[in-house]
Amino acid sequence: MWKVFRFALALMVVGVFGSCRNRQGADPLPADGTYLNHSPEATYVGSETCGACHREQYETFMQSEMGRSFRQGLLSNSDANFVDPEPIYDPDHDLYYLPFHRGDEIFVMEYRVSGRDTLHKRVEQIDYIVGSGHHTNSHIREENGYLYQIPVTWYAQAGQWDLAPGFRGDDGKRFNRPIPEACMTCHNAMPGFVEGSENRYDYIPLGIDCERCHGPGSIHVEQKRAGHFVDVSREIDYTIVNPAKLSPELQLNVCERCHTQGAAVYLDGMGPADFRPGMRLEDVENVFMVRFPDSTANFTMASHPVRLRASACFRGSHEAGSVYAPMTCLTCHDPHVSIKTLDEAAYNQPCGSCHTPERGLTCTEPEVVRAGGTGNCVACHMPTSGTSDIPHVSITDHFIRIPDARGSVLSADEVDARRHVVRLASLIADAPTNRAVAEGFMTYYEEITNPPGLLDSAAVRLEQARAEEPLQLLAPSLIRLGFLREDYAAVRTVARQIDTGALDAWSLYRVGEAFAKSAEYHAAIGYLRQAVALAPDHLRFRRQLGAANEEAGQFHAALAEYDAILAEDPTFEDAYNNRGFVRLQIGNMAAAETDFLAALRLNPDAEMALANVASLYLNTGRQAEAIPYAERLVALFPDNSRYRQFRELLNGAGH
Repeated sequence: MWKVFRFALALMVVGVFGSCRNRQGADPLPADGTYLNHSPEATYVGSETCGACHREQYETFMQSEMGRSFRQGLLSNSDANFVDPEPIYDPDHDLYYLPFHRGDEIFVMEYRVSGRDTLHKRVEQIDYIVGSGHHTNSHIREENGYLYQIPVTWYAQAGQWDLAPGFRGDDGKRFNRPIPEACMTCHNAMPGFVEGSENRYDYIPLGIDCERCHGPGSIHVEQKRAGHFVDVSREIDYTIVNPAKLSPELQLNVCERCHTQGAAVYLDGMGPADFRPGMRLEDVENVFMVRFPDSTANFTMASHPVRLRASACFRGSHEAGSVYAPMTCLTCHDPHVSIKTLDEAAYNQPCGSCHTPERGLTCTEPEVVRAGGTGNCVACHMPTSGTSDIPHVSITDHFIRIPDARGSVLSADEVDARRHVVRLASLIADAPTNRAVAEGFMTYYEEITNPPGLLDSAAVRLEQARAEEPLQLLAPSLIRLGFLREDYAAVRTVARQIDTGALDAWSLYRVGEAFAKSAEYHAAIGYLRQAVALAPDHLRFRRQLGAANEEAGQFHAALAEYDAILAEDPTFEDAYNNRGFVRLQIGNMAAAETDFLAALRLNPDAEMALANVASLYLNTGRQAEAIPYAERLVALFPDNSRYRQFRELLNGAGH
């Protein structure tokens, strides 16, 4: 298993302390009012370091939902039933999943049966548990630092196992869905993401830590160890961020960084790890979500700030001249403690601080109704409901409103109406650029769902952006749009008009693929080599470079790429099939067969591996061995006439 660091204790000594004074004076205040830990020199020190001075907060936080958000995959850390679970059936792929344990280690077995016969079995160890167990436990496996989601989740409220969100249907990811940096930076403390990869990490913390809300702590720790203190009852300590001292908007941004669900679009030069508490979130990223005719009737798992901002309570508290303190997440939530330790009164108290008889703001329901409802403000005005994206969970809706008979349930007409996008809403920035909105449409299309017209809307925005920004700056977005539309000629046209040497790895990959589609393999190889040079640990880029070399007849170069992929991740199934096909081309039949079968052990429905091994058996006089693979191809793809003809050929050859 890859290295795991619970706490990073190494501290960097930065050369800003010579001008610091102790409490005879005060720590220096930055001239521009920014925090010292926004400096690139500030590093993360880990929660245990924070706990040396802030022990009470540390102890309770470690038991909170955030503190328990990411744990080693051990039975002793799990909230799930690994003792006698029911198998989980995936009807779309005719596969079963069975969680089980061996001592303290936990596993998932994927299998397929026909009668009493087991046709396929794959076992993967669970290396990490994601989620505190309040709603779910999801699961991750690791291969040499590459992280992938496991396709089953424990739904704590329902007390049952089921497929993980997004694994139903025909996406075919199974054990191969990568965990990118954007996921890790919200579900965990700041990880050691390997630049130039898609999902590789050189260290993995265990749980969201203090610094996700307070910012990196090295400067703060060094100053305190040097005896430089601040009377925080009178002034702000600018070596560390205290969210309670931020403006209401910046305070909200700390929570919104991870609790605003939608299509994230980062500003030029920014990425998931660049936001630090105290920054304006819109200076790092924007988040977009499509709006439907009734956008308040249903909600997603991580939409709390958006729902709160839609509430009359929130809007009224933020109006100029309001007598109420501006609402933020901290109005009701103490992030240092577990919600399991709080009762109804803790959440009703903030309501009562504004809704008082003196202000004429009291509950208008009859006493008997309030008594029947236990007098719980939250239960009536913030009802719990299921979400549109995560099954088997019920969460508190942060859209505060006077309840109606419908609650949060959509009518059949509303469900139908939601299929038609009204617009793409910017959830962070008030006035995003046309290019940013176009990127929002494309990200939504790729990562969330693909209603008709999203790419057309992106095209309209990019056309408007042409009058605002030079082609070189717009090129990555234009290339991405052409790639998603499968308009590879448009991608090649853009590439010929710009300096491709200035492109990012993803754009170079897309350009390479566009040239490969027109059989210009030598050009494709050039672009894909550049993509791999920028992102050498991105295995999908390396796979496509291998494929382009293969198509160009450069078999040894192709084999080198596939060998490199499998040396890094021996579960990368496509690389086995592709390497097997190259070995077939150079006459190494035995090695090719080994590779095809290795791919099928990982994925029994891998189309190309099934076709390749069946063809190999036919061409080496082993027709009987080929028949089961041909039968499986026809079962998976009944409308494919070539597979039906191939099966008939095999059956005829067998007589």
